[in-house]
Parts: sequence; structure tokens; C-alpha cells
Amino acid sequence: MIIPYPRSSEPAKKAYRAYKERMNPMSRYLIDIRLMGPVEKQIRAISRTLQERFDLANLAVPHITLAGPFTTDDEPRLLADFGRVCTAATAPHYDAGGFGFFDRTRVVYVVIEPDPALKQFRFDLAQAIAPYCGLRDYDRSSLNEFRFHATLAMKLSWLTYTRVRWHFRTVPPVVFRHHPIRATVLRNAKVLCEYDFSQGRMLTPAQARSRATRKRDEKVLRAWEDGEG
Repeated sequence: MIIPYPRSSEPAKKAYRAYKERMNPMSRYLIDIRLMGPVEKQIRAISRTLQERFDLANLAVPHITLAGPFTTDDEPRLLADFGRVCTAATAPHYDAGGFGFFDRTRVVYVVIEPDPALKQFRFDLAQAIAPYCGLRDYDRSSLNEFRFHATLAMKLSWLTYTRVRWHFRTVPPVVFRHHPIRATVLRNAKVLCEYDFSQGRMLTPAQARSRATRKRDEKVLRAWEDGEG
């Protein structure tokens, strides 16, 4: 169906452009857990070292991929299923530690060890969206086969990848600290919504970036670092 471009008001044109962006079959969706607190700081420091030492450009924002990138033509259903699965899930946790490598795709990552709740949450999410989302084979992995990880660098040349692997022989592992956990849905690298497990509610991008939320996160982080959480 061809949708005519509106010739009326500027708000109508803006709404049309937003609609076309949502319905663009090339839109790429990603569901992840954004790292926060000390873990994020450690991983960013490692990424900066890689960037400086190996002149890397393909560095990732610290996150744990749960599904994607994938495509779908039913964004409202995706967001509804995301909210439903998040609400029903037990708050997940994980441990971060050593480093791993995907030789075929030349990816370097931090190993993530999920607890049973995170494994189940990821699996339930994949099962819910698989019928109408273009998930890849690894997103369809069974409950215990999915390899949780936080990407450090990707799309490396083979020579650079080999040098980076050698570099990590002497890099100490990431030291895990508790931190607030949010699951996020992104479209073309832009956040659509986040679910905050510590609050048990969905956040809009504006709410997630708000001063009140930031101060609450800082308070939770301080409590956990002091051994009160």
C-alpha cells in the first residue's frame, strides 16, 4: 500500500516521517541489557585501551545482547511482548569475568555468567517474539546453549584480531560488582523503551535519562558497594 505524503501541517509531516521510520523494513531492532556502574566503567576502560593501542573504531557500547539485531513489521506487538515478559520475570543477575573470542566473526568479548533467572528471561523473550521477528539462529538457542557476553570489539581484520587476542593473555578479568539492571529495546541504535527490574516498571527514554532516575541509580549503587544491597 502506498501512503501519500501529507501536504498539510508540519506536525502531520513529522508524524508521517516517524511512521515511515517505524515501518521501514530495514529497521534493525536489538534487545539488550545496558551495563551500569563499576562493570561499565571497567569495560569502557578496557575499550579505551584497545582503541589507543590498536587504533580500533568498531567498539561497542557496553551491553549484554539478549536478542538481535533482527527485523520485524510489528513493532507494537514487539513492545507489548517485551513488557509482558519483563513484568513476569524474576529480577536477573549475572557474573562478569574473563574474556572470550568468536573466531568466525572476529569478536572480542567479556564472558558473562547468567543466573537461572537471566537464562529463563532471555529464553522466554526469544520464544515470545520468534513468530514475527527475524531472529538469527543463535537467538533461537535453547535455554542453556545461548552464550551470554558483553562485546568489546568487533569487525576486526584478521591481523588485528590476532594481535588483540595475544594482548588479552595478560589483561586481568573484569571484577564484578552489583548494579541496577535494565533491559532495553532499541530500533536503529535508538532506545524505544527500558524495563527497570529494580523498580519493576517500564521507562520511556526520557524517564531513563531523567535526573530523578540517575540519582536513584546512584543511591542503589552506593548501597550495594557498601554491602547494604
